Amino acid sequence: MIIPRNDGTGLGDYLLKSEIITSIAVDGANRKWFGTFSSGAYLLSPDGTVKLANYTEENSPLYSSSIVSLAIDDKSGEVWFGTANGIISLRGDATTGAAEFKNVYTFPNPVRSNFTGNVTITGLMRESRIKITDVSGNLVYETVSDGGQATWNLKTYNGERVSTGVYIVFCASSDGTASFVTKMLVIK
Repeated sequence: MIIPRNDGTGLGDYLLKSEIITSIAVDGANRKWFGTFSSGAYLLSPDGTVKLANYTEENSPLYSSSIVSLAIDDKSGEVWFGTANGIISLRGDATTGAAEFKNVYTFPNPVRSNFTGNVTITGLMRESRIKITDVSGNLVYETVSDGGQATWNLKTYNGERVSTGVYIVFCASSDGTASFVTKMLVIK
């Protein structure tokens, strides 16, 4: 698999050219996970041309950069890594999208002032379009879901954390034929 250099030369490099691939898994957003013998786990875009992440013993909670097996829970998005030194999981951000909006909710909700992670919107259809507004209708954030869920880092487009308030989450299917609205409380 050739990954473009994006440096204007039109050239690319082989991803994992000298690595031994020990396992492969596909998540709910059709992204590819590769476990390797010595350089950890790689997450690639659905078309395989963009490296999204490389989890190793040095930059993540993995017990070892030698991955023996990978497994993904399609309902929760949790990614399980069997390493040479034990099993560990991390909460992924992609689940299998549903055929319809079902049990859509955000968590945590309410979002307390000491919370530093991402808010998750779950129960979505694949590639749902998400728009988050304040109660006055001002657009704060928008994204497309990774499979059946989307995440938000609680920041506006200018990079500031949102103020205390109620936020409305508008969800629409990729073709616009189905929609759902939910809300969340953020306490700053």
